[in-house]
Amino acid sequence: MSFIKWQDEFLTGVSQIDAQHQQLIETLNRLHVLLRNKNPSKEEIDSVLNFLTQYTVDHFGTEEHLMKTTPGFPEDLKERHFKQHRYFIDKVQEFRGVLEDYHQGQNERRHVLDLFAFLSYWLCEHILKIDKETAKYFQKPPEISIQAASA
Repeated sequence: MSFIKWQDEFLTGVSQIDAQHQQLIETLNRLHVLLRNKNPSKEEIDSVLNFLTQYTVDHFGTEEHLMKTTPGFPEDLKERHFKQHRYFIDKVQEFRGVLEDYHQGQNERRHVLDLFAFLSYWLCEHILKIDKETAKYFQKPPEISIQAASA
């Protein structure tokens, strides 16, 4: 049973971004299953953290490239978005450090629950709000000057 099912409300209208968001939701669902069934192993948690680390490279790279290359993209929105990406990267690195205790046999399930809570919050706050706001600028058709259109 999935914790979160992909829904149309998650769509940004940018297929590459939507596919990457789906991967994040799949990872959140995988972590949910791990937490429901047992105490996840070091390998299972490492797999999630490795995905999240690569996700920050691939997904954030995609979004940031689009923001930098989209004409007229608002600078304040770009800065706010980049700041949230840096926060996510910092949190993933923080979880890597905190979960070392988990890996060393202390088996503190709460660390994994904290990671799950963070990813759930990120989904609601970042994807459903700022990513959707950002994607509106990627869908605008290029502006055509009146002179070019009448030529």
